[in-house]
Amino acid sequence: MENRLKINIFGIKFSIVAPWNKYGNKVTLIKNNIIKNIKNIKGCKTKFYGSNSIVEFSDKVPKMNNVVIHLGNNCKVLFGKSAHRIKNLFINMRADNCMLMIGKDFSIESGKIDYHGEPNLKIEIGDDCLFGSNIEIDPSDGHTIYDCVSRQQLNKPQNIFIGNHVWLCRNVSVLKGAIISNNSVVGKNSVVTSKFNTSNVIIAGIPAKIIQSEKYQNINWSREANKNFF
Repeated sequence: MENRLKINIFGIKFSIVAPWNKYGNKVTLIKNNIIKNIKNIKGCKTKFYGSNSIVEFSDKVPKMNNVVIHLGNNCKVLFGKSAHRIKNLFINMRADNCMLMIGKDFSIESGKIDYHGEPNLKIEIGDDCLFGSNIEIDPSDGHTIYDCVSRQQLNKPQNIFIGNHVWLCRNVSVLKGAIISNNSVVGKNSVVTSKFNTSNVIIAGIPAKIIQSEKYQNINWSREANKNFF
């Protein structure tokens, strides 16, 4: 993908502004400090609704199936390289000045990351995270709750942080302001609304809380199946 498209018709050479880069939007691969513009990604469809937005891959484009990315103005999605597959993911960033950072070795079965049109939000997902099916990550509620007297908004959007080596089990929702620290597991059907600054814990429930038991203190997890782990 270049800024200008070179055309040669019957020996007449001319160039025009490349339509996919007309508004400063681009998809790039950075490898060995060299930036390469790319047009098509197998298994991934990117649609720009604004200008100056970018989807950036580091070192290598991960294997993808049915990944859809929508971007607004001045937005950025960053993917680290991954040995695993990213599947059935919809990233709705039709907003302004938003960012999504996904670390290396990320995988997901299915899910949605939705900024709900809210500007200036950031979601960060660390390295080696495993997301199951029907995952929802929402830094905004999408609609406003306000005080009837003061007219002040009560549910302002907030950034989300998910640390390294975090496993989100099936049907997990991560909502505005949530923090999930390194080496943690979030149980099936949980709704995460709080800041969990403690690593190596199991979080579960609606709303999710740390499972306080002698058995599950200082846990960690592996991608290996039970029969292969020991």
